[in-house]
Amino acid sequence: MGDRRRERAELTRALLLRTAERLYAERGLADVSLRQIVEAAGVGNNSALTYHVGDRTDLIRAIADSHAADVGRRLKELAETARGATDPRTHVATLILPYVQHLASLGSPCWGARFSAQITADPVFGDMVDDHPALSAALEEASATVWAYAPDLPNRVRELRTRMVRLTVIHTCADEEAAAARTGQAPDWSTIGAALVDAVTGLVLAPPASS
Repeated sequence: MGDRRRERAELTRALLLRTAERLYAERGLADVSLRQIVEAAGVGNNSALTYHVGDRTDLIRAIADSHAADVGRRLKELAETARGATDPRTHVATLILPYVQHLASLGSPCWGARFSAQITADPVFGDMVDDHPALSAALEEASATVWAYAPDLPNRVRELRTRMVRLTVIHTCADEEAAAARTGQAPDWSTIGAALVDAVTGLVLAPPASS
């Protein structure tokens, strides 16, 4: 009886997380209440979300964690494969493709890219994904390896380019996911990933304007 109850609780929690992610992705963080999530999930109890997940911050963190853990695992695997490579594009791919491959694994329809774009733009939750313990150390190492190939840049320029990389990847994927939602055609994540690796490699290697 206890196992059955736990299984139902896990299913309800998963349903609430998926529903919240979809609503946040489609409407934005500020325009979705906990009551709306519970109603859309059809669980019939306004306290269900608090019981199974927690408050709004707990909810957003739980959704972010569900993505960060898999991205971190993929990043570690690709980084291990890339060790010793001398081609900068290989290391850029190590930094970019784990996220794109994770999105591809979600199937279609999915809301992960648009959810990530929402929290990235939020002043409170903006660093939540990158700070996940399963991701942060591997992400820092991969980023340091990539930027070692960059030309000598002023610190401010390097900081700007680092932010550009993050925003380019997150918002390009979100735009592609949104386009897929409109058309009903699944994103071609392989092509998207290759294009992002090309673009980011160019951004990293570009000489400063003064050169």
